[in-house]
Amino acid sequence: MSFFSPPPRRFQAELLDLDDNSFEEARESLEDVRRVNKYLSGYRVLLRYAGQFLRDHREDRPFTILDLATGSGDQPVALAKLAHKLKVPVKITAIDINYKMLKCARIITGPFPEIALVQCDILSWPFCDDSFDLVVNSLSLHHFSRENAVKILCSMRSLSRCGFIINDLHRSRVAYGSIFLLTRIFTKNRLTRHDAPVSVMNAFTPKEIRDLAREAGLDQFQVYRHFPYRIALVVKMNKVCHEKM
Repeated sequence: MSFFSPPPRRFQAELLDLDDNSFEEARESLEDVRRVNKYLSGYRVLLRYAGQFLRDHREDRPFTILDLATGSGDQPVALAKLAHKLKVPVKITAIDINYKMLKCARIITGPFPEIALVQCDILSWPFCDDSFDLVVNSLSLHHFSRENAVKILCSMRSLSRCGFIINDLHRSRVAYGSIFLLTRIFTKNRLTRHDAPVSVMNAFTPKEIRDLAREAGLDQFQVYRHFPYRIALVVKMNKVCHEKM
């Protein structure tokens, strides 16, 4: 087996998802995640494709976005800043099941009144079909089993009018070795040191993402690879993008 061939997926629980961590330890780990997003393309990939949807918005109403499993809330903040730059009014709903995540998210989303935080399960949410123009999911699909990943894609298709974006890690031996080394050098946080390498091994490959999309009944989608070891699944819907009456 080649060193550059993807290793088998080893789906394991991540410590940050559990309830037995202190708030301070979780907050520090989320700070580490934000640094990774800043320097390793976590924001750039999402904003590249979200910007396409925002630029196409021509209606006299805010463009609505749902952010699934928002974590620290850094992704909706990045989206809000992009929308402001493009002069597109937005309303962003960010959900997470973990109250510690939302407690952290309230701190950084506070200055952005266009962002609303909601505690609910990504697999069981209180929204109707076609409730949002765009649905996004960043760096969390790998937290789920293959079966639940397909369910999430199906739900994203139902909830969105214009389309949806998955931005996630790309499983590889090089990515695993790199993040293992980086977390030993740049952080002492127990959660980050455990979860970062586990996240890479939990992640899907581009081929697996395509297979998930087909299992979810998607026929019009694009999968893009980005440096360093990022994947974007972009789906543009054929639904008419207008506010439901």
